[in-house]
Amino acid sequence: MLKIPLTAHHLRFHGWARTPITFHDYTVSALRGALTSYLRAAFCPRGQQMQNDLLHQTLCPVCRLLSLENDGSIDGDIRRPYALEPLPEQPTQIEAGQPFSFGLAIYGEDELLIQFLLVAAGGMGELGVGRVQPDGARGRLEIVQIDVVNPLTGAAECVMAPGERQVRADWQSLGHAQVLARAEALAADLAAGDNLLQVDFLTPTRVMQNQHAWSKPDFFPLAKLIVQRVLDLSSQFGGGRPMLAGEPVALKRDIYPYADAVRLVANETRWWDVHGYSSRVGRKQVLGGLVGRAVYQTADWRPLLPWLLWATSTHVGKNAVKGCGMVRLRAISASRGKMV
Repeated sequence: MLKIPLTAHHLRFHGWARTPITFHDYTVSALRGALTSYLRAAFCPRGQQMQNDLLHQTLCPVCRLLSLENDGSIDGDIRRPYALEPLPEQPTQIEAGQPFSFGLAIYGEDELLIQFLLVAAGGMGELGVGRVQPDGARGRLEIVQIDVVNPLTGAAECVMAPGERQVRADWQSLGHAQVLARAEALAADLAAGDNLLQVDFLTPTRVMQNQHAWSKPDFFPLAKLIVQRVLDLSSQFGGGRPMLAGEPVALKRDIYPYADAVRLVANETRWWDVHGYSSRVGRKQVLGGLVGRAVYQTADWRPLLPWLLWATSTHVGKNAVKGCGMVRLRAISASRGKMV
């Protein structure tokens, strides 16, 4: 049996604009900037000056969270244990008094890290969010409610109600047992039909193939990046490397043969070309990727479904921390697919 010792917490913050807030086309890039600015201002105000101090970068939890680089001691790519999550159809102009919501996923069980991110996400509106307004300030946002959401079911649990200031910590996190249960149910739905799996790319999904961004949602590179990201998150912030039948998961043995057998049968994606700004590297950042839907087919989805379902939590591809690469899965019938 596959064991992925990872835990995820999906928080949804609801609030209202105290002053007008203006975003670029992709709101989450500005939210991530506000989140990191608050973390540094509140918990590590000298962090930017200490970028070349290896000891500080290693010991400071905020610097490790925001800018730790791989010195060769960590297997895989360095991952950040969080990801912002935009809500559907979020406007780019919020007037004073209007509601505004966003999501934040946190990976792992590090209580200190969770507290840092909770405080920062709840308080970043005090420093300002979005583009600079005519008065020279950024928009102000006040958070009044926090929910915990299950990305597999959509079920929501309120952990801070309006009027409260304390977040209840006994919420239900997402774990591998829930993923396996959902995978079993989804596999049955797929097998009962045409084994057609629809993947909805909810936010720009940028997958690199041979150093170029993909132009078509081919399954193999998508599956490879999904598995690599889950492996790294589990190893770096979970309970260790995922295991299958008592052995560490090996992509060439346990993933590639099944991913190779998957066929893209419908493609209704388009490229959304958006940009953001990275304060860490000091330059504009390309965030564009595919959005829309793609339909895939294979004889047996069971070896792949747990990984694909984890991707609905972890995101996939470039700029996951900025909300890119959000996906959703569903079983469909042949009548709903358009052949490519």
